[in-house]
Amino acid sequence: MMKKILLFLFLCYSFSLVAQVTNDGEPVSWELTNSININAISLPKVDIKKLRIEDDINVKTQIKPFRIGVQHDVNVGLKNAGTWTQLPNGDKIWRVLFNSKDAVHLSVVFDNFYIPKGGKVYLYNDDKTDLIGAYTEALNNKEKVLGTWFVKGDKLWIEYYEPKEVVNQGKLNLSTVIHGYRLGHTYQKGYLNVTEEKALNDSGDCNQDVDCPIGLDFESHKNVLKRSVAFLNMGNGFICSGALVNNTAQDKKPYFLTANHCFTDDEGTASNPASYSFRFKWISRDPVCAAITNSTDGPTNFTMNGSTLRARNPNTDFMLVEINNAIPAGWDLTYAGWDKSDTNPTFEVGIHHPSGDIMKVCRDDTGATKQVNNGAVTWEVTSAGGGWELGVTEGGSSGSPLFDQNGRLIGQLFGGGAACSGTIDNGAFDFYGRFGISWDAGGFASNQLKDWLDPQNLNQNTLNTLENVLAINDEFLEKNITLFPNPTTGILQINATGLVGNLSFEVYNMLGQNIKSGKLLNNKTLNLNELTSSIYFIKIVEIDTNRSLVKKIVLNK
Repeated sequence: MMKKILLFLFLCYSFSLVAQVTNDGEPVSWELTNSININAISLPKVDIKKLRIEDDINVKTQIKPFRIGVQHDVNVGLKNAGTWTQLPNGDKIWRVLFNSKDAVHLSVVFDNFYIPKGGKVYLYNDDKTDLIGAYTEALNNKEKVLGTWFVKGDKLWIEYYEPKEVVNQGKLNLSTVIHGYRLGHTYQKGYLNVTEEKALNDSGDCNQDVDCPIGLDFESHKNVLKRSVAFLNMGNGFICSGALVNNTAQDKKPYFLTANHCFTDDEGTASNPASYSFRFKWISRDPVCAAITNSTDGPTNFTMNGSTLRARNPNTDFMLVEINNAIPAGWDLTYAGWDKSDTNPTFEVGIHHPSGDIMKVCRDDTGATKQVNNGAVTWEVTSAGGGWELGVTEGGSSGSPLFDQNGRLIGQLFGGGAACSGTIDNGAFDFYGRFGISWDAGGFASNQLKDWLDPQNLNQNTLNTLENVLAINDEFLEKNITLFPNPTTGILQINATGLVGNLSFEVYNMLGQNIKSGKLLNNKTLNLNELTSSIYFIKIVEIDTNRSLVKKIVLNK
């Protein structure tokens, strides 16, 4: 039986690696010595001043998704546009170039997407400084729809490589190109009536990067929960935030909770979850905490593409989608736990991407209260309580998770009036849809959370966060920390050499549940005698650097 379980874990891990979407390799054309001239498809010019006026109006409504781009409808595909090049070995590449003057970034939506085995799609800018892909057969889906992430610049190349073994099997057609005029990184020239584009940290100066101190009573929760939060791109020029959420089967099914109002654009047109993309772990390496200084950039390669709508309800403004591919085990993401008891929190913390900026955190110490906002039942971070004590939310934060003092998800951002006033917030209110009401108030699987997040019908009020402990080990710790004996009868020795700092440990069972944790004593002995014979995963964390190492341990008493 144990061998079957281990084989199952191995297969799951292997599948996750197949689903991974990161920068992998380079387009074949970059290696060609003979260049050919490819004429660009020019897109209509956008009225940047008109966009600014519309955006200012939308901010006042408080409950619309944050617009960062304008859609251009196109009909461009393998059969009617672009240039084919046959390589000497019989393989082929297809390329098309779009030009959208002064765009800060460009992205596309494929309304017909099928990649045969061995095929690859890349997107890159004209000077080859920004590259995404390869998109492969792992992203094929029933709807044959795919939305991409953003490529910097106002020229976008799309390149499809097709091996000779699968010639003419690929299907690609683009329905939309999104002209991006702002993001956390930059504004298009003319939007702010200045000649220079604005740098990263577009969000207000009172914001706190997620790695800023949030209080010793929540710091350990935050360091886990931030790995559940993602920047959500709806593929239609609008963005939100949200989080992976755990379910009672604890099977790491990639359910993602965000706001219902993110489902439609500012004119009420529905988006297609198949074109959604999700960026996780976009976190500054050098946190800025309510200061004028700009944040530095962080990792940008933890991106997933494509999802399926599971449930949504305007009465609590929630939307639940399921990401189409399994989350790669090596990404070290987490699935947020929750509390459906609808109990008033002592204090609460939000983690989000304001204005499409790098990940931020906010905290309210007075405790949210139950209110009605825009006809919906909500948690309200009250202006009477001074709003947020640390940080704030903004456009783009919509759908982001609200966590109670125990680190459990209790809602998602609906709207509000909170904003920065210099390096402090304006003391205004924010409101969140209540998880406890979203749970079963809809009556159908299509408009409540219960059917998806409690597939075993356990009816428990709370569920802890599930960590993906099979992460990529830190190379330094791998060389300098050993665990022995393995198998062990109960006492595990941990030998640390070199410049390894203070260590903590976490013990996980085969289901990925954290069953024991603490700091390692000077002699670095870990006692597992209270556990039953089984296989466990021991995660060792260097406290000062947050570097980690995971080892599989066999306990045989």
